[in-house]
Amino acid sequence: MRLGVHVSIGSGLGNAARRAVEIGCESVQMFSSNPSSWQVGRLDEKEAEEFKEITAQAGISPVILHTPYLINLASQSSKGWANSWRALASALSRADKLGAAYVVTHIGSHGGVGIEAAGIRVRDAVMRALDTASGDAALLLEGSAGSGNTIGASFEELAYLLNLIEDRSSRVGVCIDTAHMYGAGYDLAGADNAAAVIAEFDRIVGLSRLGAVHLNDTQKTLASRVDRHWHIGRGNIGLEGFRALVNHPALADKAGIIETPEMDSGFDEINLNALKSLRKQAQ
Repeated sequence: MRLGVHVSIGSGLGNAARRAVEIGCESVQMFSSNPSSWQVGRLDEKEAEEFKEITAQAGISPVILHTPYLINLASQSSKGWANSWRALASALSRADKLGAAYVVTHIGSHGGVGIEAAGIRVRDAVMRALDTASGDAALLLEGSAGSGNTIGASFEELAYLLNLIEDRSSRVGVCIDTAHMYGAGYDLAGADNAAAVIAEFDRIVGLSRLGAVHLNDTQKTLASRVDRHWHIGRGNIGLEGFRALVNHPALADKAGIIETPEMDSGFDEINLNALKSLRKQAQ
C-alpha cells in the first residue's frame, strides 16, 4: 500500500507538498477547497505548478483531492443538489490542474426517501459533474459509518450506486475508510477479520473499483454508526488489523491515507511511521 496523509493547504500548496515530502509520504490527500464553504477560491497557477513539481520529484503518487463536507449528492433540495454537483465538478477540474488522479467525496444523506430514490439523484449529480468538469480525474465515492440517513455504510449500497453509473465505470470508483467501516459493523480488528472484510468487499463491490483507503483507528464500538477517527493502533481496530491491511497483496497498489486527529501537532508523521513499521515488520 502507498501510504500517505491528508495535508493542510492552509499555508499554501507548496508548503503542503513540502510537508508531505518531509514526513515521507508515498501518496497524499488534501481538500480541493474550503471544506466548510461553497465558495471556491481562485487557484494560483504558480502554486499549482510548484505543488506538481515537488510531488512529482518526490515520487508521491497518487495525489488525491477531498471535496467539501457540504456536498450531498442525494439532496432533495434543488439548490442543495445543484450546489453539490457543481462543487464536485469544480473539484474534478481542480484535480486536473494539480495532477491529482482521484477526487474523493462523501455521498451524502437520502433524507428518508431511501437508497433507491436517492441513488437516482446521486447518479444524475455524478453524471452532471463529470460532463461539466475538465480533465480525466476519477471520482471515488466514500463509504460512511451509517449515522442517520447517510449513504454508503454497506458494501451493497456502494455496489448499487456503482451499478447505476456503470457506463462511467472508468471514471467512478470507491474509497473505503476503516473507521467508517468499523462503525458500520465491519469488524477489522485482528488479521483474520480484516482479511475477511476485504474479501467481502471484493465479492460485493470488486477490488478493481477501489481507488483509495482511508486508514483511521476509532474509539467507537463496532456497529456504533458513529464516525470518529483516532490514532493508529490506539483504538478498537488495533495494530493487527492495520498490519493485515497494509500488507494485503490486493491492496499493494492502493493509496492508504491517514486522516487522524491533531495532524498539525506532529501526529501526521507519528501515525504514518506507525503504519510503515507494520509494513516493514511483515517483510
